[in-house]
Amino acid sequence: MDKVRYNPGHLYHLEKQRPVRDKVKFIADAAGENGCALRVGVNCGSVDPDYKDRFADDGIVAMVQCALDHSEILDSIGCRSYVVSLKDSDPMKVIEANRRFADQRPDVPLHLGVTEAGLPPDGVIKTRIAFEQLIARGIGDTLRVSLTVPNERKGEEIAAGRQILDDITRGRFRSVPENLGKSLNIISCPSCSRVENEAFVDLAEKVREVTAYARDHAVTIAVMGCRVNGPGETDDADLGLWCSPTHVNLKRKSETIGTFGYDEVLSRLKSELDRLIASRRTASGAA
Repeated sequence: MDKVRYNPGHLYHLEKQRPVRDKVKFIADAAGENGCALRVGVNCGSVDPDYKDRFADDGIVAMVQCALDHSEILDSIGCRSYVVSLKDSDPMKVIEANRRFADQRPDVPLHLGVTEAGLPPDGVIKTRIAFEQLIARGIGDTLRVSLTVPNERKGEEIAAGRQILDDITRGRFRSVPENLGKSLNIISCPSCSRVENEAFVDLAEKVREVTAYARDHAVTIAVMGCRVNGPGETDDADLGLWCSPTHVNLKRKSETIGTFGYDEVLSRLKSELDRLIASRRTASGAA
């Protein structure tokens, strides 16, 4: 093992009575004793609640300040083998967060990625947008492409990353799609080891299929594969699904609508999507 990632947001919930600096030092010492580097992985859906409260009006500032503070902690305890990542499902926020961090700490290596980029090809497009803008500015040292694909297709992430890097090197940049942020946006997490039911990947594919009719509506649907990140990382989506071993939790923003079986949640999702579109049309007509 070469590198261990810790999430400051998750660290907050462990041993709350213990100072954050002590928890970070414990991880850094264990990593150092085993010759491992660290990655401070700040994620949009699981930002340390202290930072979310302090910077309630600007999620990007919350992420960046959290990363800066943890970098300072690691520096103060003598840990030099670390990198930072600031990830969001919105490529424009990834660009802004990493740009701001790099402006203040150009000495700290950055690991780039768009979290919950979703299914290919859309997930590759979102990732490309962020990578082109950042790497062209000289920002970024390592990267990951995160796609919702079965384990046997994980090689597609590596192939996509290499293709993007090759295109940037050769000056082949793709323009940002004109409808970015103005059409249906399905975000879904990579099928990592936390997924408790492989049916999650199939569900994400089916969500894309059954909602295709709404492609011209600016609606965000999040499909998350585990109970670790799912509850928090669906809060910002218009409609969210987070999967457990036996059922799927359907949400409207932070409100839980209900719990459904994998075989019944799609029909309820479609009903909620229709209701959302209709309410927006009504509101638009009234305006």
